[in-house]
Amino acid sequence: MSDLNYCSVLSRNSAEPLAGSAPFARHFVFITWPKKYWQYEALEAKGGFPQGLKKWMKEQSEVNGKISIRLVSRAGLSQDKVEIYIYPEKYCYSNVLPSQIPAVLESYFRDGITAAFSPAPIEGEQIFICTHGRHDKCCAKFGQELADKMRYHVSRQKTAVEVWDSSHLGGHRFAATMIDFPTGRAYGHLSADELPNYLASRKAAQVYGRAYRGSVFLSGLEQVAEAHVQHFCSSQEWRCQPQIRKVEKIIDSKFRCLAVLHAAESSVDSQKNIPDELVFNFKLTGFESPSGCDALEEPQLRSCWVLESTESV
Repeated sequence: MSDLNYCSVLSRNSAEPLAGSAPFARHFVFITWPKKYWQYEALEAKGGFPQGLKKWMKEQSEVNGKISIRLVSRAGLSQDKVEIYIYPEKYCYSNVLPSQIPAVLESYFRDGITAAFSPAPIEGEQIFICTHGRHDKCCAKFGQELADKMRYHVSRQKTAVEVWDSSHLGGHRFAATMIDFPTGRAYGHLSADELPNYLASRKAAQVYGRAYRGSVFLSGLEQVAEAHVQHFCSSQEWRCQPQIRKVEKIIDSKFRCLAVLHAAESSVDSQKNIPDELVFNFKLTGFESPSGCDALEEPQLRSCWVLESTESV
């Protein structure tokens, strides 16, 4: 099959920007469930998975801020008992019966931590990669390859990072897509060949700028600004930690922000005259790309923010 039959390839060819495309939620919930039971809508999974969670998620999002529930899987997983991971709070409920899933979530979001359902803190790090082929074939092709290679590289490095196959994470036209927790950094168009460079950046606590979609804990213009600034710093080979200040809408099609750039103290890049502050100017630009592999002949015109210029302070 030609690569042009995949929405991810067409999106990449259109140069549609990744920055600011990350899924946003106040709370991310990941529930372990064997992938063989996933359906197009993950929360309608078979094999004894409780029904009605999608409706509950929408209702509770109006009360608690947006909640995103996804299923995760890996080899040898059973549906007899599940684990539930919650971010950004970093809690894990273990040995939960499938029939108890709604009660555990209801208790947590209504009452917090209780004696009836007591979670443990998540001590390690987790990477969730979308391999949800029933939702879009890009995720089966590019996502599964990335997940398999990620496990290989992580095992060779002997790092305490769990790699999970995830149901739809949003934006399958950017496959392979993934979210790295607890940082909440989302990535797209990440190829298996790039993993050594990605993992090196990760080890140095740096964003891998080329494939960065943004922070899932930021929304709107804040996410766009932070992601574009990270892209820019990466393109300049600056190792720094940007902080976004003064996001200001100028007109509907333009905005700007001030970025404070903290150079990494241990890096030789600190000698490359990294400015303390820069102003970034953005504008809206149109890009055409399909919404998915089932609509390749129906490209959509999207308005995306692009970096127009930078200014010294």
